[in-house]
Amino acid sequence: MGNNMGNDMGDAMDNESSGDMHGKRVLVVGASSGIGAAVARGAARRGARVAACGRRVERLDELSAVDPAILALCGDVRDEASIRSVVARAAEAFGGLDAVVYAVGVSPLKPLAEATQDDWRAVLDSNLIGAALVSAASAPHLIASGGRLLLLSSKSVRRPFPDLSLYATSKIALDGLIRCLPGEFPGLRVCRIVVGNTLGTEFATGWNEADLSAAVERWAASGVLGESDGGGLMEPEHVADTILHVLVSPAHLDDVAVLDHG
Repeated sequence: MGNNMGNDMGDAMDNESSGDMHGKRVLVVGASSGIGAAVARGAARRGARVAACGRRVERLDELSAVDPAILALCGDVRDEASIRSVVARAAEAFGGLDAVVYAVGVSPLKPLAEATQDDWRAVLDSNLIGAALVSAASAPHLIASGGRLLLLSSKSVRRPFPDLSLYATSKIALDGLIRCLPGEFPGLRVCRIVVGNTLGTEFATGWNEADLSAAVERWAASGVLGESDGGGLMEPEHVADTILHVLVSPAHLDDVAVLDHG
């Protein structure tokens, strides 16, 4: 019996270290584009059953069309009933959850002095409060399975970008939430993923082109942007690969940074 148990545990660790995710039940929130979409695709390729949540159902349907292992679940993290329903539907469809990845991040490009109360509410609803609601709804499922909750933070909490202070503030608050979660939900395994500058996302969608051009010059001059030729900037797949490694690691990883060369 002891030998069989040892062999079984060894096989499980071999599967985890090789990146095999067969049998894993994964919910990705913010999966309609960027890092979230890359995580959903990568987990499905590795054999996981994936629920992809986002507001744009046509993007989610595209993911499902490419890989039938991906279940499209339209939901809005700014709507409490909607996001709690998404977590419940994913857990019901899969018979539980082994991992939840919160990959939502929005912000206006605006100086702090010009930010309105509506601007603050929009950023905090998506980047902080949505994360708290998803965490609370998914915690019982993840504790039951011994699974993991991954929340994406940002390197801007260390060195905020000018005109993106609302975003940095929301991520600093998210870091505080991450510290609180294990005490609120004993047995919940939580990992903070600090993400560096990443191309190929839709974070800047809706920004004024002239304002963005001026901001990029300031960011490049201050060194927060990364290497001037773009060689230091990451693609969503680079970040997704690290996230997927955390999900299958036999070790408990609670703080991981995926940084560009800036």
